[in-house]
Parts: sequence; structure tokens; C-alpha cells
Amino acid sequence: MQTSNILAGKTVLVTGGCSGIGQAIAVAAARHGAKAVIVSDTTDSPRDGGDPIAVRIEELGVPARFRYANVAKRRDNDVLVEAACEFDGVDVMVLNAGISLHADGPDVSEGDYRRLMSVNLDGMLLGAQAAACQMRRLRKAGSIVLMSSMAGIASGGKTVAYSTSKGGVILLAKALAGALGPDSIRVNSVAPGVIDTGILCATPAVAAVAEGFRHRTPLRRLGLPAEVGDAVAFLGSDLSSYISGITLCVDGGLLSVI
Repeated sequence: MQTSNILAGKTVLVTGGCSGIGQAIAVAAARHGAKAVIVSDTTDSPRDGGDPIAVRIEELGVPARFRYANVAKRRDNDVLVEAACEFDGVDVMVLNAGISLHADGPDVSEGDYRRLMSVNLDGMLLGAQAAACQMRRLRKAGSIVLMSSMAGIASGGKTVAYSTSKGGVILLAKALAGALGPDSIRVNSVAPGVIDTGILCATPAVAAVAEGFRHRTPLRRLGLPAEVGDAVAFLGSDLSSYISGITLCVDGGLLSVI
């Protein structure tokens, strides 16, 4: 069911879009009237089950495509963005793909650290570069949204590499906003708090920590993936036409009290 038409006429591309928050972002783009949605991931089968995301989007009456991409590779990003030419080029590029580590404390291994950074930070830059190149060529006033996290603003000792990458994403968005603004390309980041995804509920230890955060959150509940999707849709739309370089926290107020 369409919620609004704020993305009408826009082609939206979402990386890491087949599961969790990424899936919600892709569905939100369709609900808000996108002309077409292109979803990228390493597999089109959602980790939390259900139909492939392209099928779900097309059930909403919006053309959808799935494209495999390893966002840590420049060539994959370039090919992915070119896939949007079927729909007159990308208007909204949402760089959501990211990974976490099982062992991510102060003794994180060099190999794990570099693997995480190649996806969480390098992949953001490569994806933004590919999108900006096409937007410039097609003279589009585009929007690029980078997915950060509250862990990139307020961290802990168990997320050393992850928090470092997400903090870098925030500064990357600011730097790109300054660099691409003269081309009418806006760049922003979104920092979700604790979001109630299927993976979160399926992991008892993580769910226990999340419950503690819920009690500390001013709104006294966890966020919904769709709420992150709506925030991204806003930043991709013309309603945010004079907003660039910000970090939009979707955290129920949690960062204001910790």
C-alpha cells in the first residue's frame, strides 16, 4: 500500500537491501511512490526469511530489480549504479550494506578489522563515488544517504572496529556533502538506535542487551525497521531539499540521555 508520493519519479538504489533495515528501506521507497527500486546484496534470499525483496516490492506495484554486488569492490559499485540506467539513472542512492564482527574488542585481529572496514567504510565511499559520477553525467540533483549507527556517536569497548567504521561514515557524509553540493547532490547519514529486527530477536544475548536499552530510551520502546525506512525516504525526497551534511538519529531519543 502506498503511503505517500514523496519519492514519485525517483529511482532508488539500496545496498544491503534484502534483510533487516535494508529491506525496510527498500520497501519504504516503494511505499513512498518511487518510480523503481533496485536492491543490491550478496544474496536475494532474506536472512530473516520470506519472499525475495524484489518480489515484495513488485507486489506494491513498483518495478524492482535485484543485483548482486560486493560493495568493497569498485567495479561492482560501478556496474550496480549502471543498472539504474534502465530507469533513467539513480536519483537516491542508499548505502546501507554493512557487517559486524563476533570478536570486536580492543584485541580485534588485523584481518577482521580490515575486512569490516572494506565493507562498512570503503564500500560507502566507492558507492557514493559511483552514484555521484552518474548523477553528474545525467545532471541530476540527487541524494546520497549513508547508513551509520548510534555506535558511531556513542561507543563501547565491545565494538571497536564497528564503531570506528560508523563514526567514519558520519564524517564521510559531511565531507562528501561539501564536495558534491556544488553539483546539487546532497549527502546525509542516518544513525539508527536499537532497532527491532528479526535477527535481534533471534539472538538471546543481544536481545537481553536490547531490553536494557529499551528501558533507557525516552520513548520506552525499540525502533521499527520501517521507521528507519521512512527517515531515509524523507532524506531522499524533495522535502529535505535544503538538508545536507547532517546525521539524522533514529533512536527514540536514546543518544540524548546516554
